[in-house]
Amino acid sequence: MAAVNPAYPYSEADDQEPVPTPVRRPWPHRRTVRPVPEAGPLVAMIGGGQADRTGREHLFRRLHEAGIRVLAVDRSAPAAWQRPYLAGHKWVPGMTAATLSQVVAAHPEPVNGVICWEDRHFAAAAAVADRLRLPGFGRTAATASRDRAVTRTLLESSGCTVPRSALAVDLAEAEEAARTLGYPVVLKPRLKTTGFPARLAEDHGRLITGFAATAGAASATLGGRRGVLVEQRLDGQEIVAICLTTGGVTQLVSIVRTMVEFTPSAADLGHLVDAADPLLDDQTIRHAANVSLRALGVQDGASQVSMRLTPAGPCVMAVNAGLHDLVTRLVYLATGADLATAETMIACGAPLTVTPQRHHRVAAVTYLSAPAPGKVSRLELGAQLSDHVGRAAWLERLVLDVAPGSAVDPSPDGHTARIGLAVVTGRNRRECHERLDRLRRALKVTVVAVDGSTPPAMSVSGSR
Repeated sequence: MAAVNPAYPYSEADDQEPVPTPVRRPWPHRRTVRPVPEAGPLVAMIGGGQADRTGREHLFRRLHEAGIRVLAVDRSAPAAWQRPYLAGHKWVPGMTAATLSQVVAAHPEPVNGVICWEDRHFAAAAAVADRLRLPGFGRTAATASRDRAVTRTLLESSGCTVPRSALAVDLAEAEEAARTLGYPVVLKPRLKTTGFPARLAEDHGRLITGFAATAGAASATLGGRRGVLVEQRLDGQEIVAICLTTGGVTQLVSIVRTMVEFTPSAADLGHLVDAADPLLDDQTIRHAANVSLRALGVQDGASQVSMRLTPAGPCVMAVNAGLHDLVTRLVYLATGADLATAETMIACGAPLTVTPQRHHRVAAVTYLSAPAPGKVSRLELGAQLSDHVGRAAWLERLVLDVAPGSAVDPSPDGHTARIGLAVVTGRNRRECHERLDRLRRALKVTVVAVDGSTPPAMSVSGSR
């Protein structure tokens, strides 16, 4: 069997329909590339020097095609694949707001805006924009969005419907909160930090182990803001409202349907964007998103408002600053809305001009996980799937991070490590799920466990 390409990179040439049909509208990503202006706005990009190419390159490509020049400001040198998209690079000794502001202000050509695609540096980037008197998310809003306890307090004081919760600094307080809220409860680190997910505690025993893991894993990143948020467990579809804000006025751009599984810590199984999603017309969702962003004081930029759709209405779970790499791609594939360029132009003081298309287009990403820890003994694409890789327009990308002989270890959060992802497109949600099912049947991954046993082959899951 031919070797599997571990990363199927996206290119415009890969998006041609095998059999053109004149009656179908073209997908947004099949349009002709716009010419690049001779000199566009110059923006300082804070952080992201060693970002993953799979999730990030399409953002750079969008800015490049829009004629936006990017000045990378980071303590790490830009990756080789990033350099063709950059107008320059500034090394900084530290990622503090004061240091970053000094370096950006000293650049020979004044920058027109400040952007950031890294959660850990977003508050510093917002502070740089404030210091340079440029449009920005707002330092206070960026800082508040990372602290779940502060976010919850601000949302409650503004009248938002939020889950009942309590902040616990020790196990005794967590036990008291769980007794008050009733099991099951969800345990979340106070500060949002990549790699430290929420955990589900269905009883007192799991509360003890879950609290120790949540408090211990996050303690090094919390500084003086200790604590674990103990939250009631809610049922209902989880969605993310993608919003763009200019001058404090917010526009709902897209709805992302997501699926999370607790085993016992939370793991994203996938995301789906439907350009014609009826939730876009739900006024209660629009109102909840607007009130949430006003509560945090968001001024200019992109936001993700996470909600749970309960029988009583939308319940706001969190507000996240900035954009998620692959979600941004899904929105573009489904609606044609270029969020990366829109967010950057807002940072440069331009008015909001995004108009998502409301047509029958759906895009979905599903994350692939090995069936168990161990060593990959077999990795095979069925003949049908092999024919589609590189040629089928609906398979936007298939990325496999393992090969036969690769070790698959449990991740620190308790999940078996992800081994790849797939992005598919379709005319509706049903078609997307059928295509994901086709991937599941065709992709065979066999792992030999440490004890020599062979678990069942991996199956692909996606949000529904």
